Formats: sequence, C-alpha cells, structure tokens
Amino acid sequence: MLRNLLNSILKFSGYRLEKIRVKKTNAEGYPQYLEEASALNLDVNDYLDNNKGWIKPLPVLEDTFFPFIKNLNSPSILELGPGTGRWSRYIADFAKKINCREYILVDHSPWFVNFLSEYFKDNDLMKVKQNDGVSLPFFNSSFDVIFSQGVLPELKPPVIYLYAKEFSRVLKTGGICVFDYFTYDSPEGWDYFIKESEKGNLFYTYYTDELIDKIFFQEGFELIQRFTYSKSKFPVYRKI
Repeated sequence: MLRNLLNSILKFSGYRLEKIRVKKTNAEGYPQYLEEASALNLDVNDYLDNNKGWIKPLPVLEDTFFPFIKNLNSPSILELGPGTGRWSRYIADFAKKINCREYILVDHSPWFVNFLSEYFKDNDLMKVKQNDGVSLPFFNSSFDVIFSQGVLPELKPPVIYLYAKEFSRVLKTGGICVFDYFTYDSPEGWDYFIKESEKGNLFYTYYTDELIDKIFFQEGFELIQRFTYSKSKFPVYRKI
C-alpha cells in the first residue's frame, strides 16, 4: 500500500518504485571470489589457496584425514559443505589411490551444487547432492568416511547435534568422520575470536573440546585423535 501511495506521488516526476528480488545463493562470498579469480585468469581454488591467506588443505589432510582412511577397502566417502572444492580436489586424488567406490559432495546451496557439478564433471567417481542444511539425503550405513571443513564453525550447537545424529546414521560401524570447529582455548583462537568479533563477523561459533566430544559420544562415536591448527581443531572420530 505504501509503495502505491509513493508511486502516485512520484509519477508526476517520472519516477516509479519497483520491488527488487535478490536471488539468495547461500554461497557466502564465493561468487565474488570466483569473479576475482576469473579476472586474474586463475582457478578459483588456486586463488583461495594462494591469494586469500587461507589454511592450505593438503598438509592438514595428510595429518588428519589420509592416514585414517588409507587402509580402508574401496571406501565410500561423503563430504559435507565442500564449497568450491578446495579440499575436495585433494581428497579426490587420494580417493583414486585407495580405490574409492564413490565420493559424494553434499551442500545446501544451489550455487555450490551447480558449481561443483561443473567443476568436477570429468570425474566419474564424484557426485554432487543438495541437502536441507540439517540432514543427509542417504540411507542408513551408506558411507565408510565423512569429511567436512568450514561447516561446523558456522553452526549452532543444536544443528551440530542434528548432524552428529546424521553422521552416525549414514556411517557404517567402524566408519570414520573428520571435521573442524573453532575454539578460543589457544592463543591464536582467542586472538581470532577478538578480531573477528570487533570486525562484526558474528556468524562464527567457538566450542570447547568437551562440548564437541559430548555431542559425538552421545551419538555412538569414540575419539581417535584430535589435531590443532591455530584456531581450528580437527577431531577424528570412529563410529562404535
């Protein structure tokens, strides 16, 4: 009603108010990163690795992930929240070495689903699925391995709990899950917490090891090992 009233006033000056629909991508800053990388004629993941100062995936994967899945027999791997596949491309290379049966990428963002489907279109091992942001669209005991990076730091405890239940449901007994979360119990974590809060980046959540363990122990996991990288913790859990 207000828009109609304003338009009746503005029509004599030749102006008109129009409703603009903004398409929600749920892709954070990644569309912009893709534009920036394209302007430099770079692969977007090379750009994120080398131009944004983000943690390098391969050394972390070689510590926290690959050693725990290398002896699995033709495993099925699920990755939650792969973004543009910055970590996925290294996992995909390793998956071939261990004769992986399938490697499924899952994200709730249509933008990421479309991007990843094109980015990995030549890799027959990899498939991309969309989920609803709290559950996994797969049958019970479908996977041997779950990996996720950059997802839990943006989730609140109830959503982490729901995903822990889903991880337990879709993993086979003895299956491995590895993910990261932010903590402020290290000097680097505390410094990051203060700086990001002052900058207005209020979407991160910081957890204690005890809380994450309590959630995953509740859902039938045991902790194998926990790694610390600056502000991030990478626990390795096994489904009992």
